[in-house]
Amino acid sequence: MVVAFVASIVFLVKADADVDNAAYGYLAIFLWFGIAAAVPVLLALGIPAIVMTRRVRQQERLGHDAVYRGLKVGEQ
Repeated sequence: MVVAFVASIVFLVKADADVDNAAYGYLAIFLWFGIAAAVPVLLALGIPAIVMTRRVRQQERLGHDAVYRGLKVGEQ
């Protein structure tokens, strides 16, 4: 996404520099729509991944059979 954003800025500068290169401005706008569409997808993939990673680390701290025993009051 960072590469797409930087590329869109470069395209805007190139489109602004010369009238013959005005199509680069439309390409920059297309990249912005792609970035806007990718943000919710990346969030939808990233948030569950973070939650699952935290759960795995917690299970490793408590021991592998902690899932089956359940958590005791003092272990939380």
